[in-house]
Amino acid sequence: MSLSYRFAEETDLEWIFKTEQESMSCPWSLKSYQEALASEHSVIAIAEQDGLPAGFVVLYLTPPEAELPDIVTSKEFRGQGVGRFLLEQSVELLKARGIDTLFLEVRVSNEVARSLYERIGFEQIGVRKYFYSDPVEDAVCMSLRLDTNQEN
Repeated sequence: MSLSYRFAEETDLEWIFKTEQESMSCPWSLKSYQEALASEHSVIAIAEQDGLPAGFVVLYLTPPEAELPDIVTSKEFRGQGVGRFLLEQSVELLKARGIDTLFLEVRVSNEVARSLYERIGFEQIGVRKYFYSDPVEDAVCMSLRLDTNQEN
């Protein structure tokens, strides 16, 4: 599988929004993606396989830290390493921009994502009770030190 990583453009927003709607129980609005795309403090990146969008990630930059509020792999590409690719490429991008710590929250029940984050080097730093709705669920808060990240 040959994946590439690129910044999202306005023309990608419909696909991003549709993919989010199909994948998340509490999806972002199209307006949220439009605002993220327009902001100088955020990045939306797309993973493509052979020119087809396979997943996306949203990053909020508040140097020297960043947050990963949204990462989604299209249903047809799940289990093929797209999420890991997006994370690894995003980490390199953030390092190049002087970011030293990346934070995220993940549903307690999302064992697939939590396992991926741990393999990449994220550590649990806390729990936010009742953070998610539909269904109501706790969030595991995780962080990754980019300046000491070891490739696994």
